[in-house]
Amino acid sequence: MGTEVNANNILLGRGKVYFDRFTDAGVPTGEIFLGNTPTFELTPASEDIKKYSSATAAAPLICSDVLRVTVGIRIVGDEFSKENLAMALFGTVGSYTQATAGVVDEAITVVEQGRFYPTLYRGLTSVVVTTDPAGTTYDVDDDYTVDAVSGRIYIVPGGAIAAAAAEDILVDYTYATQDLEATRGLTATSVKGRIRFIGDPARGPKLECVVWRASVRSDGAISFIGDEYGQFTLAGDVESDAVNHPTEPHYRIIKIS
Repeated sequence: MGTEVNANNILLGRGKVYFDRFTDAGVPTGEIFLGNTPTFELTPASEDIKKYSSATAAAPLICSDVLRVTVGIRIVGDEFSKENLAMALFGTVGSYTQATAGVVDEAITVVEQGRFYPTLYRGLTSVVVTTDPAGTTYDVDDDYTVDAVSGRIYIVPGGAIAAAAAEDILVDYTYATQDLEATRGLTATSVKGRIRFIGDPARGPKLECVVWRASVRSDGAISFIGDEYGQFTLAGDVESDAVNHPTEPHYRIIKIS
């Protein structure tokens, strides 16, 4: 490097972040693209020890040394995929599935007007609600309504169901085939994996950074309702992977172009 300022080294960063989540046994599962990530940061930090003189009132610093160094990670993401939600909420990726079938006399006990009651399945059609034990058949809209997508029965205020007091009902319905993405929350105690950043800067050197092993966790609230676009933040630490990368156990940054 010469003694002149080189504007080509001024960085206005952009790029893509990938995460290869490890299993509990530490086995890689393959890198996934995290989507739009406004922030990818590495923050070096050190823990120091200092010695001050006791010989004079000014007590000047006479020596200072670094005990240990760490590197923190911060990723801010915009895309609420099942994989991203699983990482941000200490969860795992799953699914919700059901095959088309019918239900007769599913019991819902002690219902009250003005409340929703979930059924065992989603995607409902052909719903019929009767008293328990079977007797009166109630009228849809007048006595109850159906949230068919989520699979819930709403007891209409002023209708015939539970007009005087809480009562039990029976529900007949058909439910449709479902194959939905899902995130199972709080099913993992830690999230570890390999992080890869591939730069595509608006200005400056194109860099690729690979963190061999990192531990990440949600940092801050995840807003599902708000006046701004939702985001999630992952923060964590670079861990040593000396077994697999003995000469560079933490990370590697290379200049692609």
